[in-house]
Amino acid sequence: KKLFFPWACLFRQLQGRRTLKVWQAFPSCIMGACQACCPNQRCRIPLNAKTVKHLGRRSSRKMRNVVIDNVDTSDGVHNEVKGTTFGRALYCPEGHLMKARVVREMFTSCYAEHTCDRCNEVCSDEDSHYRCKVCDVVLCNACARADLGLPAAEDRGPPLEIMPGDIFLAGPDKFGIHHVILARSRWQEPEPDVVELLEVAPGSDILAVETIEATQGSVGDQTWWYPTTTYFARDPSDGVVYLLADLPPNSSELEQAECPVPTKLLMQPFRSEGSGCFDEEAFNEVVDAAAERSVRYGKRTAVSSVINGLMNREIIHAEHYLTEKSREALVAQLRKSWAARPICASVAVACWQQYFYETSESTDDAVQQILRYMPLWCNRSTPSSLVKNLTMHGWVMSDNVDGVSG
Repeated sequence: KKLFFPWACLFRQLQGRRTLKVWQAFPSCIMGACQACCPNQRCRIPLNAKTVKHLGRRSSRKMRNVVIDNVDTSDGVHNEVKGTTFGRALYCPEGHLMKARVVREMFTSCYAEHTCDRCNEVCSDEDSHYRCKVCDVVLCNACARADLGLPAAEDRGPPLEIMPGDIFLAGPDKFGIHHVILARSRWQEPEPDVVELLEVAPGSDILAVETIEATQGSVGDQTWWYPTTTYFARDPSDGVVYLLADLPPNSSELEQAECPVPTKLLMQPFRSEGSGCFDEEAFNEVVDAAAERSVRYGKRTAVSSVINGLMNREIIHAEHYLTEKSREALVAQLRKSWAARPICASVAVACWQQYFYETSESTDDAVQQILRYMPLWCNRSTPSSLVKNLTMHGWVMSDNVDGVSG
């Protein structure tokens, strides 16, 4: 009975489809990436030889890290911000942990719009919001940003600094699907020759970042995962970034999206400047090693992740692993999940878990880090479940990348 309503909505969307295999009943975007931003939906623009040679050398843009402090709010709903060691979590007035939410995959027809309890702004299925399910308290992303210490819309400044390990969510498409892209670098200055090829609105900032993803549309030269440089445009009016194009390593073709894709940001919790607890070089070494072991995109994984999400089976519950022996057993299960065929959300989960495993002093310490910051099964998680669960573990959801004004 609990699952009847979601499943009824699913089958309404799939009406008229007669298939022999369950996964064939799902639209193609759930098998790959959201249609708008999947690389096989991008047109290819050839680059001249001079551009290709020049693109091999990049310099990082130096920007100020955001230090998230507690913010005193006195109007409307008061929400308390409690810090984990490095990240932030938002609590409702009754002390319940609030989760960030985006539309669930395949259930756009079931999505009920929410109204922010502070500013009365309507949160559509294209926006993220924070919600306490117990108290039914909702904050739009703008009000949540204020409580989390991020700048308000009117305080427009340079973009938030991107960190390796941050997660971009491009979309949603018409099926409510976001595509997960894992950042591997900080913002970089785009090459002038690339900027000339990208048509953007006057005043927009073009930003570049090294990324990696899993998709049916494209693969790497030597890996099933797809490493590339992704280009975004930041809208000067609201700070929202749009995915424009990507340029694979050693490629002479810029792959441009048919239409700019709005992109959200899930910020990783290890951002404190000078903390010394996040090793960017080690993280990228882990990503490289994981990419070398990567396998083909998993259609069945995509379908099972949607089903597991309905039953909350993507979560690794810390209370089930209270002893060292149980945590040792969990490591074997995690290794098995890392070897499963991935979907786009799998890359971020697997890379972070393997980073903790490789950089922790002991296996038990690694598992405790995983349970604290990335308690998900990589072969059962969807993009929406990443948002819902990680924002309970120090990650911060933002609909734009506006940083601290100057």
